[in-house]
Amino acid sequence: MAEANYTLKVNKDLLDPNFESYRLSLDPIPTYTVDLDAAVEEVKLKDSQYTLEHMRAFGMYNYLHLDPWYEDSVLFVDCQGRVLSLTVTLDTALGKPKEVFSIGSESSQGEDRLCASLSLTSATWVVLSDGGGRLHLLRTGKRGDSSHMKWESKDPGFLRLFSERMGEPFTILHSVSHVQAGVHSVEVLLLRVQKDPQETKGSGYSVFLEWITVGSAAGHGQERKYEVRKRRDLRGKSVPHYAAVEPQGKGLMVASEKPFVFTHVDGHPVEQPEPMEVEKTGHKLYELSGSECQFSEPDLRVRQRVDKNLDNRL
Repeated sequence: MAEANYTLKVNKDLLDPNFESYRLSLDPIPTYTVDLDAAVEEVKLKDSQYTLEHMRAFGMYNYLHLDPWYEDSVLFVDCQGRVLSLTVTLDTALGKPKEVFSIGSESSQGEDRLCASLSLTSATWVVLSDGGGRLHLLRTGKRGDSSHMKWESKDPGFLRLFSERMGEPFTILHSVSHVQAGVHSVEVLLLRVQKDPQETKGSGYSVFLEWITVGSAAGHGQERKYEVRKRRDLRGKSVPHYAAVEPQGKGLMVASEKPFVFTHVDGHPVEQPEPMEVEKTGHKLYELSGSECQFSEPDLRVRQRVDKNLDNRL
């Protein structure tokens, strides 16, 4: 599978030398307090998981999920496995959160489980992880003003179209939905931090990304079968600062301190490119002195005086 690593370069033409600064507002940031029937689900890291990558991935997790399709709606999962929706309107009192879906008590089992996570894929689709390794694909119907309606029992547009265990526990990073040639597909990006036998130095853990395509059968009708159509595995050594699937599932964008490489596609190992060899010429290395450096925008020029008797192959 083709992959490439890019280093971002500064474009000086985009810099404005006359720009002073942004002026921050001094207005107080509104804060709200809401009484909950049950606490927000929070899974503490074990002693063996206190590595830098565990802290980045799971130790600083934001339990509130803003619905990008309905910006006044915020969702979270409580310790009873319920997905709760809350409408936030500035300068007004907040109402009581309403249950819209229940994961079930089964999700609370398992020693290595993580916090439940969700990704609001579109205005009518949601991808949900129970924290124990199971992935749900939910058709919520149009949420909007009816965001407090329970997805499963009251909204006729709801269908739990996919629910399968995907291996070890994971966190959902991103998801996108698209339709091509009459086939609806949802691209989901999962994150895991696991022990890696190949990692013999440091903590012994590596960061794994899994890019999954869940697609429906071609045809019409709401009750089409959804199944995993493609799985791609990547391995790296740092939790990404940003990772997302491109629109239409045409690619994967990952921004991280260290590169990721594809390891498997649909369970088959990906042949890794051989490391680039540095040509050894055997030429003698010379120490040069008497250099002259000149700097002029936007280039840096170095002028070096070289003895004319030196080998011209230098």
